[in-house]
Amino acid sequence: MPGDAIEATERWFVHRGLPHFVERHDSAAQIWGRALPLLVVAYLLLGLNALDLFDWSILENLGAVAFVLAVLVVTWVVANLVRGRRALERPREVGMAELAVFIVAPAIPSILFGQWADGLETAIEAVVILAILWAITSYGVPSLVRWAGGRALGQLALLFNLVVRALPLLLLFTTFLFINAEVWQVAGTLNGIAYLLVLGIFFVLGAVFILSRVPTFMRRLNAFDSWAEIGELVGGTPAAEVCARLAHPPDEVPHPGRPTIRQRFNIGMVTIFSQAIQITLVALTLTGFFVLFGVLAIPEDTIAAWTGLETVHVMQQFDLGGRTAVLSEPLIRVAAFLGAFTGMYFTVLLSTDATYREEFAEDVGPQLRQALAVRCVYREARTSVA
Repeated sequence: MPGDAIEATERWFVHRGLPHFVERHDSAAQIWGRALPLLVVAYLLLGLNALDLFDWSILENLGAVAFVLAVLVVTWVVANLVRGRRALERPREVGMAELAVFIVAPAIPSILFGQWADGLETAIEAVVILAILWAITSYGVPSLVRWAGGRALGQLALLFNLVVRALPLLLLFTTFLFINAEVWQVAGTLNGIAYLLVLGIFFVLGAVFILSRVPTFMRRLNAFDSWAEIGELVGGTPAAEVCARLAHPPDEVPHPGRPTIRQRFNIGMVTIFSQAIQITLVALTLTGFFVLFGVLAIPEDTIAAWTGLETVHVMQQFDLGGRTAVLSEPLIRVAAFLGAFTGMYFTVLLSTDATYREEFAEDVGPQLRQALAVRCVYREARTSVA
């Protein structure tokens, strides 16, 4: 497989949200290099977050800003010069020294002004941010997000059909929950981290339901009867011409090999992102319906009685034919709570109902099967070159 064909195939994988199908290993410095824009933004936010507008004078705050910016510029220039590049060129690699600067530099102003606890907190925050950025970059999350955004536009017709079919059942199921006082007592009074954690639990449970289907789904997609079948599947991809050149009889049964852990994770993420588009649309639609229904049908006195709150935070009031309709904070909380719960329920429906499951498989299944066929050709070609 010529080098340009290998690169074209690798780009094909990345553009389809499967960066881990690329079987080359970047160094840690190269991975951090790809995360450079995020590193710069995070570094500046850490530096600004360390400012103290109450206890420091204006000059001290300005000095801290100047120090953080100066360290960034000096580190950028010195790192490039050490690696033999132009001073202001974008670095392709980020080493341990630069990461140490990322952790230490934003904390130095706080330490110099005697706020050791704040400095330590800033350094810990920097370490946590580095861990998050490493996970995001090394697992190719940006390419997955770009792919999912592109697919959202191409899925509008399918999404509309799914929503139209699912909404009657979901509305019948959740409307009775919406006019239930106990639901308002729970969801309408939750706030802060507790509320976000509850919504996160619905998301995690939904993801678990989706991932539970991936192993069986993947085994079925990664089995091919012959190289002739693979040749048909890779048609129109960078691997098509290479597949025709491989010295395999058309009726020979290929052995694609089991995807690695990262590749299986990547397939799971693609499955989650594909289904998340559908689920998010359903959840947002239900949330909007409950907000509208609540504004029209549930007065402020009823909200106060259901939630047990002495004062209901009203965000907006409307005059509807002599009746005062209110958009309140508890209403938003309950609507979002039920929207997230409905999203999880819809996930279970997609995973267990044969009709919905087949409709989803018809959408993402052929694309994953084609990608696995391209991977088979890609691996064979790399082996023959080696």
